[in-house]
Amino acid sequence: MKNLFVALFLLSIYTKCSSQTKAEALLSLGEKIDMHKLYDSKKNYNYLLEEVDFNHNKTIKFIQFCTAFKLCSTAYYLTAKEYSEITVKQKAESKYIQIFFPNNSIETKKINIKTEEHFDGETASSITIFLEKDTPQSEVNKIKNGFVDLLKMYTIEKKVVLD
Repeated sequence: MKNLFVALFLLSIYTKCSSQTKAEALLSLGEKIDMHKLYDSKKNYNYLLEEVDFNHNKTIKFIQFCTAFKLCSTAYYLTAKEYSEITVKQKAESKYIQIFFPNNSIETKKINIKTEEHFDGETASSITIFLEKDTPQSEVNKIKNGFVDLLKMYTIEKKVVLD
């Protein structure tokens, strides 16, 4: 019995010491994405993840900056309580990860890059992260799993679909 108590005590210490905070998870995932983001002469994607207060709730703000013929930027506020799936696909020029949420459940704002003003955007149902085509599958999986863990921290769970 004494050994069981010691084992449980050590396990609880390990769990508390090895778990990431939300800020650490946001930073870590952002760094992984930054290392493998798509870059070519026509398109250059940059991403920023941060915690914000949106409608009096702490949520993830996912900003996608893109230079494709013109500057564009969109902020996605991940306030949905569930997501349906995360897919990894490949195009000729890149790999990409898509996270699907219920229809029109993501508020967006368009951002004027010069003035940093935010303007209401259309609602969205997914976010996409474009990665270099040669990104190792192990790194793609780390990014995908990083999103799963981050979404859980914000109580955004995978929707259970019963057949």
